[in-house]
Amino acid sequence: MPSNGGGKNDGPEVIVTKLLDPPETDAATKEREELLTVLAELAGRLEHELKEVIKFWDSNSLDTEHMGYLTCVDYDGTIYDTTKYCALQAQQTYIYAKLYNCTDVYHTEDMLETAKLGGEFLLRHAYRASDGRCFHSVSREGKPLSLRPNIVSEVYFVMAFFELHYATKQSNYISRGEMVLKTVLAWIKDSGSLNSYGMDTSYSTLSDLGHVLRMLLAISEHNPTKLRQHKEDFTYLIKRILQHVQRSNTVVLETVQSTGEVEGAVGRLVNPGTVLEVGWLLLKYSLIAHKKELRKQVMSLFVDKMFSAAWDPNHGGIFTFLDVDGLNPTELTWNMKLWWPVTDAMIALIMSYKMSGERKYLNNFSRVFDYAMVHFREPGHGEWYGYADNEGRVTHTFKGGPDKGCFHVARCLWMCARIVRDVVAAGGVEK
Repeated sequence: MPSNGGGKNDGPEVIVTKLLDPPETDAATKEREELLTVLAELAGRLEHELKEVIKFWDSNSLDTEHMGYLTCVDYDGTIYDTTKYCALQAQQTYIYAKLYNCTDVYHTEDMLETAKLGGEFLLRHAYRASDGRCFHSVSREGKPLSLRPNIVSEVYFVMAFFELHYATKQSNYISRGEMVLKTVLAWIKDSGSLNSYGMDTSYSTLSDLGHVLRMLLAISEHNPTKLRQHKEDFTYLIKRILQHVQRSNTVVLETVQSTGEVEGAVGRLVNPGTVLEVGWLLLKYSLIAHKKELRKQVMSLFVDKMFSAAWDPNHGGIFTFLDVDGLNPTELTWNMKLWWPVTDAMIALIMSYKMSGERKYLNNFSRVFDYAMVHFREPGHGEWYGYADNEGRVTHTFKGGPDKGCFHVARCLWMCARIVRDVVAAGGVEK
């Protein structure tokens, strides 16, 4: 008959427990405590940087006259162009809504109203009802200026409206988001619409596939039923992404076709920032979908090998492009150091550390974060610079432009701080 405790049964149970969970040595305990202290300080530093970034955009980009955001901002907050790029409008809307939904510090009415400032502008001016497309750029007042043959604006439009709906429960946000989502999901079955080069339908680019994966994961975060609802879409998309793994599973190429590699310089191109971002997106998916083998493959190839190949051993930073055969990449910016590959490297590395417990990921995260603090951080006004040359010298003083807004840096700082806080709260990670 089972005992309720006490008597002779206490002895063996205590011995077994001690054998299964032996006490740490004093040295190991001290090392763990010191590491947790360092991680807590790191989380605080990341949160401080995020505060400065949000302060910069709050102070300089809000367009209360015409709604939306003015994202072409010089280092000191000067607006040098009032053109509104719809992807950047949606990115900033998403960031504000995400911080409102997922943090205590930013869960304020001011933050929600700031998110809606972008959402209302997008509702009125970014969407083209005739074909379900979203404009690439519009004037400050919302007059259409340009449309591009890719799905970037549409993807961020969906992300922004799903996040806004979660914050506000307003039906107009989710209904419009669902409409554009259907359009994007129809496109992913048409390979020809998922490349930036206008190639035939047998070609695809990793960047565009990564956009769709980011979108699907984003709309599933607050509604797990979306994982089941879009199971086939996830399966199809990941199969397409893994087709970019070539040369006996040793490299992830930017552009491939259904039969394998593409000839010429385009086919040899590696986009490290995209590989690292797709890597951490796949890690997130592998965790929620319980795909352990996928996680191992991604951590090894998309994170380990990619970071080793892309990190500049001479000057630091992440190369913008690489040629898989070691030839000079034809992209003119190949050896520049840009802000967004650095932010995606940080997320991929700290996420890999939390999942594996391997210290190498934490060490490499520190290298990348230190690089960003030295070369991109501008403490006088907040936010990071975005563009540096090979040796890390800033080449453009603006903090926001046609391709850089309030997204990558803020997302990185928030995600990394949250991951580090989780590790500290758990008392560390185990291998």
